[in-house]
Amino acid sequence: MTKAVLWTAKDAATATGGKTTGNWTVSGIAIDSRKIAKGDLFIALKGPNFDGHKFAQAALDAGANAVMVDDATGIADTDKILLVDDTMAALVRLGQAGRARSNAKIVAITGSVGKTGTKDALKYVLSQQAKTHASPASFNNHWGVPISLATLPVDAKYGVLEIGMNHPGEISPLVKMVKPSVALITTVVGAHTEFFKDEAEIAMAKAEIFDGLDTDGTVILNRDNLHYFALARRAKELGLSNIKCFGTDAVANYRLFEANIVPNGSAVRSRINGLELEYFIGCPGEHWVLNSLAVLGCVDAIGADTEQASKDLADVTPPAGRGETSTVTLPSGDGTFTLIDDAYNANPTSMMAGIKVLAQSKPAEGGRKIAILGDMRELGDDAIKMHADLHHPLTAMEIDRVYCVGPLMAELYKTLPKAMNGGHFETADDAIAPIKTEIQAGDVILVKGSLGIYVSKIVSALKSGGVVDAPTHPES
Repeated sequence: MTKAVLWTAKDAATATGGKTTGNWTVSGIAIDSRKIAKGDLFIALKGPNFDGHKFAQAALDAGANAVMVDDATGIADTDKILLVDDTMAALVRLGQAGRARSNAKIVAITGSVGKTGTKDALKYVLSQQAKTHASPASFNNHWGVPISLATLPVDAKYGVLEIGMNHPGEISPLVKMVKPSVALITTVVGAHTEFFKDEAEIAMAKAEIFDGLDTDGTVILNRDNLHYFALARRAKELGLSNIKCFGTDAVANYRLFEANIVPNGSAVRSRINGLELEYFIGCPGEHWVLNSLAVLGCVDAIGADTEQASKDLADVTPPAGRGETSTVTLPSGDGTFTLIDDAYNANPTSMMAGIKVLAQSKPAEGGRKIAILGDMRELGDDAIKMHADLHHPLTAMEIDRVYCVGPLMAELYKTLPKAMNGGHFETADDAIAPIKTEIQAGDVILVKGSLGIYVSKIVSALKSGGVVDAPTHPES
């Protein structure tokens, strides 16, 4: 199927202030020459340790229709060059132009945890009702947000963009580019605490998402979060009066009455802005239940059909690295085990959520509940204590076996009861062989840790025996 034209040479040059002699069109945007799709515009960004200009010709050879550069040296296809003053600044201008030409209603999402899963779920349910565009993967930073806007189809009715940060002042310029109709903060907890004085400071950094809203825009907040009142007060200070909330509190606009969490999902009874709804979301865990309320709140606020969206949540399953569950063949080939892949990231709150999902799982006969836990990064001075304290929920929830990966997880290793302690490993690579030899048929295994500790390598190694029952993720 032929992809729709995203930018013509003339429109891209006008948007960026650049110059081109070609008459090309592009259907996508890429910043990694190894991931070029036919018809892309390759943008040669620069960083402290890389320069995309070195790969511009390779991108063209791989099928890109054009390259955006600020130095054309070494590029043979001169008619496929969009020459700009600075590629990062030009990317921002291209994103701004993409937003300016669109009439889409956009939801902007931030929060300490749950951003990407909520974004993906919201994208799916909205896409069942109208053309919907969303940030790919975790394109939520200073280059990801403009790329998401630059790839926004002109005819999209809805957009869902994730906005992240780990320092104050990062969200405000991004959300001003996005110009959303709805701003959602999933929750505020102790993530990236290395860069903030306290959680209250994190909350105010998240509140920067209000900066892109017009006064008639909608703010959606977690009513159960202890920073709710501070966030609502900040929204009101900015002249925003349409403030909605989700959670278990009796005053919540999007309220949870009851949830029954089972291994393959969660059955929910709720009230969504006065409409009582019962639905099933194909993701197990309390955190997914609460975020499903946020999803339906965004659907309601943007003017789409909440009842239809609640039905479509049944098709939503956790993405890889964020709770994806698979049935995997044992390395010996004799039997299977269940693997919960939550290896993308971790902080104390998301770690607790993952442990709860493991605790609620049901191993097969003879199986055990096993946690493979990697370091939680960017926790500042409290990191040692936060890792050591994990033994409390692990023992209280009767996890059978725990493997600790990374220097910080050595603190948990020291506190675990001997019967639970599977050992400590400095790196994920060190852990693979011992873990593979100890897995038994019927086990349920959770793998979780911060991205930089690479426990995803353990997931890949465990899957190498073969995935028997892989989850299917809905495509919009």
